[in-house]
Order: sequence, then C-alpha cells, then structure tokens
Amino acid sequence: MFERIARSRSAHILLVVGAAAIADGCLQSAAAQCAAGIRIFIDPRLVPQRPQVSSEQFREALANPMTPPNVRDMVMKLYYEQNQPIQVPFRDGVVLISPKDPCIQQYLGK
Repeated sequence: MFERIARSRSAHILLVVGAAAIADGCLQSAAAQCAAGIRIFIDPRLVPQRPQVSSEQFREALANPMTPPNVRDMVMKLYYEQNQPIQVPFRDGVVLISPKDPCIQQYLGK
C-alpha cells in the first residue's frame, strides 16, 4: 500500500510542497529572532557560545588545593572571558558578536 502511495504523483507533489514549507519556516526563524532593521552577518543560531562559569564554580576551583594548576588556569580564563565578544571570521574581516545577545553583531573589515 505504501509503495503505491509513494509512487503516485500527488505524493511527490505533497512531499515537495511540505519540504519547501518546512525549509521556508527554518530560514525565516533566524530573522524572526532578531528585531527588524538589525544587520545580521552570522545566523544567530550558528554563533558558537562560550562556556559559562559561575562565580561559585570559579571560587571552588581556586579554593580547592586538589585542583591541578592547568584546570585552575582554564577555569580562570573561561570565567574572565565569558562576557567578551565572540569573534567569527567573515569574508575579509571578523564579526564581533555579543555573548549575551547574538543579534548584536559588528563587522570589522581589514
């Protein structure tokens, strides 16, 4: 039964229309996240996020004498850099993206 449905022309048309509708919804959802009039260089859904380290985790890592020095340095680096702009290479420059709101982007060309 499914083979007959899959072979029918209406099933193919339905699949194409359904796929187009889904793709259109996915492509528009990135623009729907951001306010109108904002210039977007990188899709906000694709922006790499920085790991978040809470102040409690930071204090515990530094206060624990059993924490290896390399882990302590990594936690310190992550803690201090978590609110710095994310840099994404784009064309001949770089796009700076806010870690708190990926819709806030600034292009810095060479």
